[in-house]
This record gives sequence, C-alpha cells and structure tokens, in this order.
Amino acid sequence: MESLNRLFKPASVAVIGASEVPGKAAERRTRSLIQGGYPGKIFLINPKRDTLFGRKAYPSILDIGEEVDLVMVVVAPKLIPQAVADSVKMRAKGIVIITAGLGETGEEGKRIEAEILRTATEGGAKIIGPNCSGLFSAAGDMNLLGVPPIQKGPLAVIAQSGNIIDSITHYAEMRGVGLSHIISAGNAIGVQFHEYIDYLGQDEETKAILMYMEGIKEGGEIVRVAREVSKRKPIVILKVGRSKAGARAAASHTGSLAADDAVVDAAFRQAGIVRVANVDEMFDVAMAFANMPLPKGNRVAIVSEGGGDNSVAADNAEHFGLEVPVLPQATQERIRPFLLAGMPASNPIDYGGTAEENPDMINKVVEVLMEEQGIDSVYVTGFFGGFKEIIAPHVGELEEKTSQELVRLMRQFGKPIAVHTSFAQAPFRSMQILSENGVLLTPSSERAAQCLAYMAKFAARREKLALARPLTAIRADAAAARSLIEGVKQTGRENLLETEARELLSLYGIPLPPAKLAKTPKEAAAAASAVGFPVALKIVSPEIIHKSDAGGILLNLANEKAVREGFAKVVANAGKVSRPENVLGVLVAPMAPKGQECIIGMIRNPQFGAVLMFGLGGIFVEVLKDVSFRVAPPSDLDLEEMIHEIKGYPLLAGVRGQKPKDTAILKDLLQRVAQLTTDHPEIQEVDINPVIVHEEGASVVDARIIIT
Repeated sequence: MESLNRLFKPASVAVIGASEVPGKAAERRTRSLIQGGYPGKIFLINPKRDTLFGRKAYPSILDIGEEVDLVMVVVAPKLIPQAVADSVKMRAKGIVIITAGLGETGEEGKRIEAEILRTATEGGAKIIGPNCSGLFSAAGDMNLLGVPPIQKGPLAVIAQSGNIIDSITHYAEMRGVGLSHIISAGNAIGVQFHEYIDYLGQDEETKAILMYMEGIKEGGEIVRVAREVSKRKPIVILKVGRSKAGARAAASHTGSLAADDAVVDAAFRQAGIVRVANVDEMFDVAMAFANMPLPKGNRVAIVSEGGGDNSVAADNAEHFGLEVPVLPQATQERIRPFLLAGMPASNPIDYGGTAEENPDMINKVVEVLMEEQGIDSVYVTGFFGGFKEIIAPHVGELEEKTSQELVRLMRQFGKPIAVHTSFAQAPFRSMQILSENGVLLTPSSERAAQCLAYMAKFAARREKLALARPLTAIRADAAAARSLIEGVKQTGRENLLETEARELLSLYGIPLPPAKLAKTPKEAAAAASAVGFPVALKIVSPEIIHKSDAGGILLNLANEKAVREGFAKVVANAGKVSRPENVLGVLVAPMAPKGQECIIGMIRNPQFGAVLMFGLGGIFVEVLKDVSFRVAPPSDLDLEEMIHEIKGYPLLAGVRGQKPKDTAILKDLLQRVAQLTTDHPEIQEVDINPVIVHEEGASVVDARIIIT
C-alpha cells in the first residue's frame, strides 16, 4: 500500500506540458488541480511560458530545484521518453501519462512504452497510463481529471476508458454519490489492476470498488488479490469483450487481448468479484454496495400500493435468485392494521392505497418487516414520491417524513431497502432524502431486484471465501518431471507421447492402469496377457496427435489372436499418416471398468495463466460444453465448486437408483494437475480424457500434454 500512497496523497505535483489554452487536455487538468483545492506544491512545466495560471512556469522539471512526488505528463508521444527520464531524475514516485497514441497504435508505440516503463522501473517510479484521463483522490484533495469538483464518498472507480470515467463522474454528480478515488488506468503498462485493487482494499475510506476493464493482464494476480479483498468489501467489474465485436473494439482501444469469456466469468466468481453487463447496471450495483448494509440472506419482502407492481417485483426478485417467503402468521397480523381490509399481507404485501394519502403506512409496514428475522431485505415498489402529484400537494411533506423514516430503519436494523418508483428521478425532496442517504432509488423494478440479489449473493460468497483454505502441497517428484520435460524439449517436440504423458502424470501421483509398449504383434499379445483382457491398443507416434482420427485405436480386444491382428491393423493405419520410422510401437492397456466419463484439463491462458477445467466426458463436453474452470492454484472451495457447478453433477451424485461416484478422487486429480502445471510453466495444455470415475476410485484412460 505504501508504494501507491505517494501517488494518491502526494506532497507535490508537477505538470509537464501545462497549458492555459482553453479546452486543451493539459489546461483542463491543470485547472482542476489548482481549483480543486490541492494543498501540496504545484510545479507547472512549459518551456514557452514564464507564468501559467498566475504561477511561475519552469522550462524543465529539472529546473524546479527539489524532488517531486507525482508528475503528470501531457506532451506529444515523441517527447514522453525524455519527460519520464527527467521525472525519474527528480525522484518522482509516480508518473501519470495522459498522452494517447502509443501501444494501442502499433509497434512504434509499443517500443516507446517499453522504453519508458524500463526507465521508470529502474528509477523506482510507478507509471499510470499512458492513454489515460488522470486521477482523483479524495484523501489527497487532488483532481487531475479535468472535471468539475467531485463529491467525496465511499465509492472507488478504476477504468481503462476515459469515456467511462466521464460517464461515471456524471452519474455520481447527478445522483449525489460521493467518490473516494477515480483511477484512469489507460493502457496500464505500469501499475496493474491487482495493485489498485490491493491498495483500495486496504483504504478505510473506500467501501466498494467499481471497475471497467477492456483487457486483462496478470489475471492470476487479480484473482489472488481480489479473493482477499472480497472478504472485506465488494468489487464490481464491467469487463467488455463478451462478443467478438466487443473483443475487437477492446483490443483496438487498449492493445489488450480479449480473454475467453467463460474463463473470465469463472475467475471472477472464484475471486468473489461481482460481474455486471453494462454501465448503468455497474453504477447502480456499485452504489448499492457502497451505501447500504449487506443482507444476511436472500429473503426479500415486497411492499406496494397495487397488485401489478407487486407481481412484477415478485417475478423480478425470483428471476434474480431472491426468495419471496410467506410471512409468519403473527407478522401478517401485525401488518394488517396498516392495509385496506382484505389486502394480502403474506408477501408480497399490498396496502391497497392506504399509503397514498398517508405515506406513513409504508414505513410502519417496513418497520414490522425489519423486525421479522425471516426477512433480509425490503423492496418498496410503486409510485411513492409521486403521491403529491397524484393525490394532493400536502402529501409531499408526509412523503418526506416517510423517506426520513426509511433511512432511519435501514440504519437501525442493518437491512438494505430498495425503492422502485416511477418518480425516482423527479426533483422531489422525498426522493433526494432517499438517494442522499444511501437508500437504493431506481425507476426500474428490475434493477431494484437485481441490486438486492447481487448484494445477497455477494454476502453469501464472502462467507464461503472466508472459510476457503489453501491446499496442502502433494508429494511429487518435480525433479524427475523437469528432467522428462527437458528431454522432450531437446527433441524439438511440443506434444508428449502418451507413454511420456503417463510417466509425467505418475510422477505427480496420478494413478494409471498398467500399460506396456509393444513393437511386434508377439510382444503385443504377451503384453495383453500380462495386463489382462480385454485390452485397448493405441498407436504411439510423435506425428499422430489424434489417434482415433488416424485409425490408431482399437478397443475391447478379448484374446491374443485379436490383439495380433489388431496390432497389424493400427500399424498399417498409422503408416498412412506417419513415416514408418516414427511409428514407435503400440501401447497395450486394459479396458477400464464402466463408470462415468469425465474430463480433467488445464489450459495456459494468456491472461490468467494455468486454468483448470472439469466436466463430464462424451456429449457433455463435445456438444453441451458443460465444463467448469478455475485459475490455479485452487483452494479446497474451488475444487468442490468445480465439480458441483456443472449441469451434469446429478450423474455423479447418483440418479435413478445409481450409487454416487467418488468425487473425492476427482478433487484429488484436479489438485495434482494444478500442482503439476504450477510447478512446470512449460506445460501449456493437459487433457486427461476420459477419466472414468467409479463408486470408488477412477481410471485415467488417456492423456495428452503439450509443452513449449
């Protein structure tokens, strides 16, 4: 945290490229810094001016005569390397580069980025950007964004897009939401997302972290850090690039590769990150997290003045995973005096218009619900706030008192309250009281339910993460594995032979059935007798990766005659696609007992590193894509969830009278694959398919491993 403190709470700021030309990026940011009340020293650098904004201007940062904490650079791309070098000479701790036109534009821009990053790193300076909008720090009273004064508050924002930064600051201003930090990451060549998350996770003024991401670098570190921060505060992320068009736009904008979206979803879930779909949702959800207490569960009570709104709200609630439980009879009886006769009090609750002339009925009902232990959140829906327009002007004052009471009740009982009303954006004092005091106020019934659901899911997820434990390292012969991998690399091959893959897996304690390599039909027959019939024959050749496609596999051979004939057949088939000298023999292995086919794998993802995969074999993986992912190294919780979250899990748990399969062995295999690939980063892909899991134990039938 200390390494970033000087970036957000600097004692001095220098602006290289400072300007007074109205509308210029440098002018707007210099003005927002000065007029924003920054208390530290400000040094304005422009070789063509003696003064700027009534202050002394310096030809170079080297002329200021003292060290500087933070430097903002707003000059042409070709001048940036010198500006960074000069900043390092003045012992700058941070350098914010506003200039665009670098890595996102091509190879020359990437070369400049590499040069300035090297210079800054060697000089002990952190780079933010380039291609960024700047910074805002409430604690440092520092506004380098070039926007009007920003209200201070509990929400921190990190974004790669300047447009998104502008949208969020506008949202915050319109809704009266305070911000603790705004960080425009830009191309993020220096300070990485996980460093920002770690810093904000420790910042006491920040209650929730909101992020907009176009590309992911060091995704494994994001998962590691976010998993810890999520135990203390929520992280809400809008990660674009779900669609092919979105991925292209993100890549062209920031120079980042788009990660496979299924892996992104899994990694965010693993870390406790709340992923949202659009900017509106991102801000609403983050605002709810920043301002309201977390619910203890997912049970919501719905209150309205009409059946229609109640029905819509109930559908929305259950759609997003909330439970709308029937209230205990005693609680219903406490509520009935505030409703019209005959109106339902079971949940949803319809007060039948009594509150339209007397809004106090709303908070009386809500207070009963707050006291009910079987309710975790309250969802008020309808047109509250507009009663003075619809009924009579004097009702407006009563609505204001009701809003004050709702605020009090939320704070007193520590349960969130969402208010959906068509008058949410009206300039009425009753609405302002709610929004200014953190009650979720929205014109969308769907959004109200969605925010409460996100909060409930996060609260449950946080409890699970708190109980998750790292796995104990398994005993493995890593040295022998390293020697085997090096031996394969010396041959120039990337694909391990099946015999090599089997040996590598066995060095990490992964049990495999006995198998023998035969070079003649006679050897094959003898091997089959040794391992036991029936057997499978599999060709072994460095030129044949997909053995089935090449006719290189025969199954269920029951006697020596079938094995000898089968040997000749698979060798002949192999000769059609492989040079004879590269047909190394035929692997003879016993047929595995029947069970449930599964697949266990690992892919070296460019954003997240080693990513584990699990699923059911056959049609489930080939057609239905029913698989789960986790970033390595996994926790005990990760392995448990990988197995339970696939749609085909009931087949493992036991359905229609079948006995459950040995999921403990699956967790063990996943852990061993994770450690293997963590220990040996040369391994790019592992595909153990199928693994046949039985009521006790499992049989590894085939394995493919790719290295670099």
